[in-house]
Amino acid sequence: MKRSDCLIITNNPMAVALFGGTYDVRCNEKASYRQILVQVRDLVYIGHRLWNHPLYGSLRPHETPYRSVIISAVAGAPDSEDALIMSEALRVTDTFTPADSAAMSEKIRHDYQLIDCELLQSALSALN
Repeated sequence: MKRSDCLIITNNPMAVALFGGTYDVRCNEKASYRQILVQVRDLVYIGHRLWNHPLYGSLRPHETPYRSVIISAVAGAPDSEDALIMSEALRVTDTFTPADSAAMSEKIRHDYQLIDCELLQSALSALN
């Protein structure tokens, strides 16, 4: 996989700082965890492919406000398996009360951003 073949959708500002010079990173810092998954789902529905699982890592959706998902940069034919994965990820996410980043200290938010970036780096390494 070439770096230009992937697109990172995130709400994690640290992901932009760490990966933005190398990868195409689209960040909406105001988006919730769920809103990032909805954005990815919509892109999958028009033919972008998932390159990492939207719920990867051991953190549950209610534990962290940050999520980064890697998809193909170019849309092709929609894939029913990727669409099913996204639907299931949203269903699982909806069973939890969302993380409240406003109630978290700056240090806690920083730690969750770092964890998301470490998981993202691991996923990117596995793709290469």
